[in-house]
Amino acid sequence: MKYTLDINDRPFRAIKAGTKRVEGRTPTRFDKAPFDKLNPGDLITFINNVSGEKLTVKVAFIHHYPNVRAMLTKEGVENVLSSSPKTIEHGIKSYNSLRGYKEGIKQNGIYAIGLKLL
Repeated sequence: MKYTLDINDRPFRAIKAGTKRVEGRTPTRFDKAPFDKLNPGDLITFINNVSGEKLTVKVAFIHHYPNVRAMLTKEGVENVLSSSPKTIEHGIKSYNSLRGYKEGIKQNGIYAIGLKLL
C-alpha cells in the first residue's frame, strides 16, 4: 500500500538525512491515517508542511506502544527524536505538544514506524 503523510520540517529533514529512523504517530481527530493497517514494505510519502518537498520511504517495521515513554525506551531516543536534547522526558514533552497527540495517545497508544530511505 501507499500512504501520504504531512510532516513538520525538522523531522522531515532528519529522516532525509538518515538520522531519524523511526517516526512516531498516533491517530488524532486531525489525522485519521490508518497506522494500525501499515505493514512492512508499504510506502509512505512524507510531505514537508513548510516547503512542500516530498520524500518516499519504505516501512521497515511497525510497533505499537501504550505510551511515548515505552516507545522511546524500546526504539531508542536517538532513532526517534529529531530535536535535542535527546532524552525520554524531552521526547514525551515534544510528542504531547503536537496537536491532538496527548489525547490520541491516551486513546490509541502510539505507533513506531521504522523507516528505510529509498
